[in-house]
Amino acid sequence: MILLPVLVLAIVPPVVVRVRAQGTPAALGFPWADVHTPRGDRLPDFSYCGYRASQQPLPSNQTQPAVTLERKSGDQTRRIQDAIDEVAAKGGGVVALGSGEFTISSRGLTLPSGVVLRGTGPGLTRLTIEALGDVPVVSIGNGTLIPSVLPLHAADITDQYVPIGSSSVTVDNVTGFESGQRVFVQREVTDAWVRANGMTDLSLNGEQQIWLKSSTVVRQPRTITSVDGDTVTLDIPLTDALDSNLDFMQPTLVAFNPPPMSTEMGVEDLSIALSPTCSGATLNSHCDSPAISFTSWSSDSWARNLELTGFNFYFETKYNSSRITIQDVVMTRDADARDAGNTERALPADILVQGTQLMVADCSQRGLETAASFAVMTGSLAPGPNAVLRFRVPSDSQMIVPHQRWAHGFLVEDTDAQVRLMDRSTNGTGHGWTINAGVGWNLRGAALVQSPPLGVNWCIGCSGWIDRRSNGTFLERGDEVVPRSLFQAQLERRADLLK
Repeated sequence: MILLPVLVLAIVPPVVVRVRAQGTPAALGFPWADVHTPRGDRLPDFSYCGYRASQQPLPSNQTQPAVTLERKSGDQTRRIQDAIDEVAAKGGGVVALGSGEFTISSRGLTLPSGVVLRGTGPGLTRLTIEALGDVPVVSIGNGTLIPSVLPLHAADITDQYVPIGSSSVTVDNVTGFESGQRVFVQREVTDAWVRANGMTDLSLNGEQQIWLKSSTVVRQPRTITSVDGDTVTLDIPLTDALDSNLDFMQPTLVAFNPPPMSTEMGVEDLSIALSPTCSGATLNSHCDSPAISFTSWSSDSWARNLELTGFNFYFETKYNSSRITIQDVVMTRDADARDAGNTERALPADILVQGTQLMVADCSQRGLETAASFAVMTGSLAPGPNAVLRFRVPSDSQMIVPHQRWAHGFLVEDTDAQVRLMDRSTNGTGHGWTINAGVGWNLRGAALVQSPPLGVNWCIGCSGWIDRRSNGTFLERGDEVVPRSLFQAQLERRADLLK
C-alpha cells in the first residue's frame, strides 16, 4: 500500500498551488480525500446529491403506464390533470402521453406524490403552451399548500469550530434527539460575521445595500444517524463551517417534524415548448414563470430526457426540496436577453437551485450561441450539497454562477461553461459573497474562484483561463486530474465504506 501525504493548503489570497504527492504514480489519481485547510475544512461530500441520495438509480422509464392518453385537439390541460389526479388517488403510477402535440393552458399541470408524466420521447410527444401564467407549466409536488415547520426542541452546539466536512457536532443537551430525526444545523447571521467577511459597507449609487441582515438564519438540513453521549452524528457531512470564536455566532441543533413529503414524481421523455418564445425577455416580466418547478418539501423526484424551448426560465427547485435529479435535458434559447436591454447583472437563469441534494447531470443549453444566461445559479443561502455534472454550453456567454448570499456546498465539474465562485459585491441587490465550500473540478472554461475571508472555495484540475481576480485555492492548475469526476469518486468511496 502506498500512503498519500496529507495536503494542508493555505487559504490566504492569492493561492495558486500545484500539488502532486511526491513519488505517487499518476494512476492513483489526485488525493482529493486528503485536501484540507489549516482549520480542517475539507471538500464537501457531493455523493449524496440526486434521487435517493444516489444510492439507487432512477426508476425505469419502461414500466407499464396506469393511463395512456392519445393526442386530441384543443386545450388538454383539464384532461391531462384529471388523469394525473385519478392515478394519484389509486396510489400512483405513470400517466403516458402518446405521440403528437398536446396543447395546455397557462394554469399548468401539477404532479402529486407518486405520479410520473411520460411521453414517447423528446420531439415525439410535445406539450405546447401559448402564454405563461403566474404558475409553472409543470409543478412537481404540492409544496405550495404546506405550511412552514415548527421546531420541536433545540440545543446549543458547544464546539468552538466545526469545519466543512464534519459529520458530527457536540451539544449541551441531547434530550429529545434520536436516530432518524430530522434536524437543522443552524446559526444566526451576526453583525461581527458580516463585518469580518467585508460585507458591511456595500453601496450602489449612494444607497446602502444589505448583504445579509443580522439574525438571518443559515440552515443545513440533516438527519441524525446516532447519538452517543453529547455527540450527535449526522447523515451528510456539513457544507458550511460553524465558528463560535470571536462572538461570530452561536450555532444550534434544531429538531423538527417535516410536513408530509411529496415523493417519487417525475416528468420524462417529452418536449415542452412555449410559442411565441419568451427566450431573451427582460426579468420581472410576464415570462418569469419556470417551465418546471420542484416545490417545497418535494423529494426523491426527477426530470429527465426532455427538450424545452422558448422559455426564459427553465427549472427551479424550491427551498426545502431535496434529492432531486435533473438529467439529460436540452434547453434551447433563441434570443439574447442583452438584446432586450439587460446586462450581466440581470441575466435569466436556466436552472435555479434553492433546495438541497440537487444533481444536474448531462444537461445543455443550445440555440443562439450569444444567448447569455446563468446556466445554473444558486439562490440565497441554498444549502449544500448540490452538484452540476457535465453541463454543455454553446459558448462562453453561458455561466454557472452561485448567484447571491452565501449558498454553500456547490460542485461544478467537467464543463466548458464559465464558472464563477465569487464575491458579486453590489451586483443585483448586494449579492456579495455568493458561495462557501464551492468546488470547481476539471473545468475547461474560464474560471473566477475567490475565497471569502471566513470561508474557502477550491478549483482543482482547472485547465481554462483563470481570472486574475481569483484568490481561491487552486490545485493542479492547467491539468485535468484523475479521477475525472469527484462526484463519482466520492460515491464509490461511500459505497466501499458501507460494505
